Amino acid sequence: MKRILTLTMALSLACSGLAVAAEAEGEVTSITYFGVNANAGSGELTGGLGKFFEDRGLSIEVVPYSTEKLQAQLASGDLADVIWLPQQEMLTAADSGLIIPLDEYIDDMPNIQAHADLFDPSFAFAREYNSNDTGNLYYIGQVGPSMLNVAADTERNAIKMNWEIYAEAGYPEFSTLEEIIPVMKKMQETRPQTEDGLPTYGMNLFSDFDTDHFWNMNSIYCLLGKQETYLGWGVEYDVLTQTGTSIFADGSVYYRGLKFMFEMNQAGLVDPDSLSQTRSTAWEKIHSGAALAGWSGDPGWESDGYYPVVFDEFLPTYSTASSFPTGGYCISSTCENVEAAVQFLDILASEEDLLTLWSGYPGDDRRWNYDENGVPTITETFAEALAAGTELELPADETINFWNITYLLSSGYVHEYGTSYNYTLFPSYYDYVYSSDLAKDWTELYGYTYLRELIEDKEWPVANQTEGFAAFLTADDDVMLMTKAALKDIIVPGSWRMVFAADEAEFEAVWNEMKEKCESLGIDDVVQYKLDDIAQARETWASLNQ
Repeated sequence: MKRILTLTMALSLACSGLAVAAEAEGEVTSITYFGVNANAGSGELTGGLGKFFEDRGLSIEVVPYSTEKLQAQLASGDLADVIWLPQQEMLTAADSGLIIPLDEYIDDMPNIQAHADLFDPSFAFAREYNSNDTGNLYYIGQVGPSMLNVAADTERNAIKMNWEIYAEAGYPEFSTLEEIIPVMKKMQETRPQTEDGLPTYGMNLFSDFDTDHFWNMNSIYCLLGKQETYLGWGVEYDVLTQTGTSIFADGSVYYRGLKFMFEMNQAGLVDPDSLSQTRSTAWEKIHSGAALAGWSGDPGWESDGYYPVVFDEFLPTYSTASSFPTGGYCISSTCENVEAAVQFLDILASEEDLLTLWSGYPGDDRRWNYDENGVPTITETFAEALAAGTELELPADETINFWNITYLLSSGYVHEYGTSYNYTLFPSYYDYVYSSDLAKDWTELYGYTYLRELIEDKEWPVANQTEGFAAFLTADDDVMLMTKAALKDIIVPGSWRMVFAADEAEFEAVWNEMKEKCESLGIDDVVQYKLDDIAQARETWASLNQ
């Protein structure tokens, strides 16, 4: 069966035309790549990942990501060959002739063609609404459902307790967000430090993800049915009612979230390194077991012993993927090897290639392999490595690690084998993760194998955010961008000051100061502008989806 599957994949690759001719001739074409985050590495891809693309006739040089570097490329006109551009930057680049129309190349992308049901609507939208009225296709964005489509629980949208410590503390129950504080204090007293001497804390905050808003608020919003997407405009969006208010409105969850984090800090439960550490630093502490819980902003996963807790006001937030991406991958007008860039983009929409790019090569001695029914499944070798807390030792030319970029098919997409291409979403992976002693303990407490089973069986209220309408939101003009930047310079540092305020008097004083300054900049008008924009976008989206 494995030999048949291997042959089938080889024939599929040959039929697609991806690099077979180039490989036969021994030619390798170089292109530069600039992605959407800082996790794709820097420099020419080597090792197993380099070989993966070399086998397809490509050599990829990654230009390290930063917002400053993105703006510098746009200012100079010297763009990477393949570059991910957000909506406004994409429109500017198209208007300036910095990127090329892609219409004539779509027929040369067999994997895009194979998923025309997903891509064609996004292309029609891009030509109609996102082309500077030229009718051209300038970008290819990600399509397919959210990963929550195939996740067994709420993914990161839950509080995931360090289950070993939670169990030692006696599984203390709580009903509201604020009632978590004495629970975590009890957990901290149960185990004040790890075996390695690291102190334990309830929240490990960080600042390097503060883009247009205070990122750590994401961890609170997702628990109570709120969406953080519009915080840059000062809007607190309620997913359940599909309505929004100002973050400074009386009774806002934004104020409540800051007060909660302030009280956590007063109780000695916020990592004092939070003001200076990065997300990766905080993640290392979570991974090592020094966190009492993982939150949405910096999640703890079941594979590290963190499992979700349920409390009365928990309102899980699910986001669906958009059929109308507003930004995506573009090819620069200075690209000397357009055909290679086209081939690279098509690889990012190949089911087989994405299986490898995310999960590595198949094989019994690797992370995954095809089972007797041809379904991707994690291997016993990988399960044993997970149990031992070790990495699989693979030859350098077989190590693939290109997963933390944006692919053109969402990891929630279910391919022909009935699974995602992301091994952490394989049913067999969940079966393994929830087979540990800690998972069995979680099941004994709640009576379900997964959180999602509990939510569905009990008909637990959930907030479903349909993001399709976001494609029809108005792009901010220069004045709005400047206003938002000014608001961020007040709100983000003010939020940090409130979390670490010395007492309640200082907490309230900073809140009032922050609110007054934002009102002087016209935040009420900004909020109303965005609410009107959302209403119009929802109306347009609904008219196309009747």
